[in-house]
Amino acid sequence: MYRKEIKVLDCTIRDGGLMNNHLFADDFVRSVFRAVNNSGVDYIELGYKADENQFSRAEYGPMKFCSEKDIENAINGQERKSKISVMVDIGRVDPSSIVPKSESHVDMMRVASYVKDIDKAIDLANKIKLKGYEATINLMAVSHARERELDEALMQVEKECEVDALYLVDS
Repeated sequence: MYRKEIKVLDCTIRDGGLMNNHLFADDFVRSVFRAVNNSGVDYIELGYKADENQFSRAEYGPMKFCSEKDIENAINGQERKSKISVMVDIGRVDPSSIVPKSESHVDMMRVASYVKDIDKAIDLANKIKLKGYEATINLMAVSHARERELDEALMQVEKECEVDALYLVDS
């Protein structure tokens, strides 16, 4: 049964980049983008929005940073059918460096967080939302959290945050 409210997110490039410091050939990223974009997938997560003051482009490929220029290079003039997502890690991105959505190719930013850092995740997600992006929280390692702490974190998100979605993952 088709349910339009369920969205599919492909994170092949972002997740794969954890294995090779995002050192993909440009043609590879373009090919994956083209395939996902033409497949009917709702979102493609190209990589991270990481602070270049904390990570070196000499050590990491473009999808670690997902600057507007990096994303333009990945899209390579293709008509967009899928929305573009990037992941942001608490403390590894400068929120003031995030341009307004109206100046960006990115549609959604997913804030990666552990239960213990939910305050910081909410703060960052709210800042992203104010800039016009779809904002989500990707709550990780939930099987390692105490049930009460997880419940409290989820209630806090509901009360203090206007995220578009909350992901519960066990990575």
